[in-house]
Amino acid sequence: MSRLLSRIDRQIAISILIIVAATAAVLQFSGPYAISIAVALLTWMYLCVAWNIIGGLVGQVSFGHAAFFGIGGYVSTYLATTYGISPWIGMLVGATLAAGAASAVGYLPFRWNLSPLVFALLTLAFSYVLEFGVGGIKALGGTNGLYAKAVGSTVWDMRFAEPGAFLVVIAAMLCALLVVVSFLYAGRLGFFWRAVHDNEAAAAAMGVNPFRIKQQALGFSAFATALAGSFQAQFIGFIDPTSMFGIETTIFILLFTVVGGAGTLIGPLIGPLLLFPAGEIMRVYLQDHGGGAFHHLLYGLALIAVILLWPGGVVAGLSRLGISRGRLRIAGAASGLSASLGLPAPGVLEVKGLRKVFGGLVAVNDVSFDVKRGEIFGVIGPNGAGKTTLFSMLGGFARPTSGSVWFDGREIQALPPFDVCRLGLARTFQITQAFPSLSVREVVVAAALVRNGEEEAVALADEIIARMKLSARSDVKSADLTLAEQRRLEIARALATRPRLILLDEILGGLTPREADEAIDNIRSIRDSGITVLVIEHMVRAVMSLCDRIIVLDAGEAISLGTPQEISRDPRVIEAYLGDAA
Repeated sequence: MSRLLSRIDRQIAISILIIVAATAAVLQFSGPYAISIAVALLTWMYLCVAWNIIGGLVGQVSFGHAAFFGIGGYVSTYLATTYGISPWIGMLVGATLAAGAASAVGYLPFRWNLSPLVFALLTLAFSYVLEFGVGGIKALGGTNGLYAKAVGSTVWDMRFAEPGAFLVVIAAMLCALLVVVSFLYAGRLGFFWRAVHDNEAAAAAMGVNPFRIKQQALGFSAFATALAGSFQAQFIGFIDPTSMFGIETTIFILLFTVVGGAGTLIGPLIGPLLLFPAGEIMRVYLQDHGGGAFHHLLYGLALIAVILLWPGGVVAGLSRLGISRGRLRIAGAASGLSASLGLPAPGVLEVKGLRKVFGGLVAVNDVSFDVKRGEIFGVIGPNGAGKTTLFSMLGGFARPTSGSVWFDGREIQALPPFDVCRLGLARTFQITQAFPSLSVREVVVAAALVRNGEEEAVALADEIIARMKLSARSDVKSADLTLAEQRRLEIARALATRPRLILLDEILGGLTPREADEAIDNIRSIRDSGITVLVIEHMVRAVMSLCDRIIVLDAGEAISLGTPQEISRDPRVIEAYLGDAA
């Protein structure tokens, strides 16, 4: 129990206490109208928290959450009215079906790594398909809708003597969802959510499976949303395609969450709290004065104001008061825990006839070489020689047109980046890949969590951060580091995956001579710790002093392979890359 409580964010705990107290106050001192408004407010809060899981924390914006809301409402209502099944059971059935539908909708855009816009449009199209499809099914009431007929008179039938019971139910649902989200966010899943949100490519390079993370988050979000749809159907007593699947539901969810602060833990609570009561007061006033739905203007103005003044939402604007997006929990390392940077028996790499063609351009052509255990192997060549393309194929970011890559006796050229990393082959990037919302320590801990328990991951991360001389900057956002520090963080992130072999892509690029010398010492220390190193570099002095062997590429082809002394005397290398001064 204490472990559970320790993983609940402080802001979430305070929010839950406020929700419980406010619910009790409304029940004690208010009438039916105030109770109905409170139910609606908590329902919007619940829906925003559910949407925020996929749209805010993971960063995959859904325009069709009304589809999952409607599935929950229709399934539970149909089962209750047709077969007499308790709405409580119907809620779970509807939520399960919604999660399955969400997985189907997200499969192709997530599996093929399509643009987030494609996913957003697919969810929107899905909600429209359901809205018009359900409207044509007579058994579901067609366009006339369904009445949630009373199938009993007990709590098991979701029949209550007092309307305030519905307020208690939605308050309990909201508090339970907040606890679950806070608990998950405080564990390894929260690190992975944020990593995928900030930088999918870099997250995959450190062993996180973006497809799985996004599918799980979408399924969870849809499941929770469908529960709210079932509740809404029972509370209102009537559903139709427009009220359950209509775009207006999704628009309000997005509006409230963005205003409060998408991607934060309490933003989905703040947005509805500020806008919904104000909008309701304006709606009632304007209806009495012939204003119709003019209160929607308030929502539009609030959205414009937040976008212009506080791009991160109200939570960002209140950050000076100590309100944050929610801090990831980093557990303390167990005393005496020894962390190992590498895995035993460092792997050997064999590249056989590797070829990559983009249209009519041959980027890499029939390249073969092997990297021996414990050596520093260099790849050099002029710009456009195919070095980075070669690295992309070795790391799983590009699939070869032909040829094979063998790592530690296993063929890996068809594997995705996260599987390549989990086998023990890590990489850095030529252009540093930051995680804007994560601190230095959070980035390295996230990488270490892929294959370690929480305590071991923290111990390993702290050791690597100290080794890369980043301890003084461990709480700084990774995007705020200097270039030299970002280069060291790239190495730290790769080391945290405990690789057998590490690919360093122009890790000295843009560094001053002193910073470059420090980086060279780091690379040597990595090799000395038992990790094989493969490095792309333009700085000839560094390559010659660092590498045991070097392969030289020119126009995608290997023109020389040997020791630094051998390749420096090769006429083809001198002509293509080193020049007469060599």
